[in-house]
This record gives sequence, structure tokens and C-alpha cells, in this order.
Amino acid sequence: MRHKILKISLTAVLAGSTIMATAAGVYTWRDHKGVNEYSDVPTQLTPAKTQRFNVRTHSSTPLAKPKPNAEASSDSLAEQQAQLNRKIEEQNKLRDEQNKKIEAQNKKTREAACKTAQMNRKMADSLRTNNRDALIQRYEEDVRINCN
Repeated sequence: MRHKILKISLTAVLAGSTIMATAAGVYTWRDHKGVNEYSDVPTQLTPAKTQRFNVRTHSSTPLAKPKPNAEASSDSLAEQQAQLNRKIEEQNKLRDEQNKKIEAQNKKTREAACKTAQMNRKMADSLRTNNRDALIQRYEEDVRINCN
């Protein structure tokens, strides 16, 4: 009985290790000298230049489907990242330009509000009403808020 359990557990361990070894993946490619290279990571992390190698059957299959644009498929991840960074820089420049336009608009709005507050303050000096002092105080506060 013990021998049978040991035999079953050993078979299970071996089957599990075989599955784990093939699940990790082996990749192959030819280097610049024409020599086949094997690794657990694609060459320069470029799937287009790498093939998946099946250790059991000794066969290779393409890792990535070829893209319609041959130039785009040969890009490495570093090149793709550089392209993405350039796009992000362009977007940031556009946002900076938009922010400058908005800042200019805000400045004009603040200047107009300041002029209005100053005109209201001058007008309050010439008023002959009972609440003249309250209006002067209110417009002075408006000038302080909008002109500073």
C-alpha cells in the first residue's frame, strides 16, 4: 500500500514538473552571426523577431502575428516606448498651449472685474443715499478681491 501511494505521488510530481517546465516557455531566434539562440524571454523583448520553441516536439512557431506594416512589426519595445513618449510630449505641448490661452482669458476677466469694481467704488463716493457707507465698504472689498 505504501509503495503504491509513493508511486502515485512520484508520478504526480513528475507530471506537474513537466507541465511547469513547458509552461515557462522557451523562445528562439537567430543572432547577427546566424547562430540559434534560446532563452526564456524574447530577444530584446521583441515578439516579432522571436519564435516560441516547443521543447517536446522541437518545433518553432511565430510568437507574434505579422502586422500589415512591416516597419511597425520590427519595432522593439524600446522603440515603441520612444514613439509613445513622443506622442505624450505632443499632447503635453497642446495642453500647455490651451492652458496659456485659458490663463490669458482669466487675466482679461480679472482685469475687467477690477475695472468694474473700481468704477463702482468711484460711483459710491458720489451717492447721496442712507446706505452710502455700506456701499463704499462693499465696493472697497470688491476692489480688494478683484484687483490684487
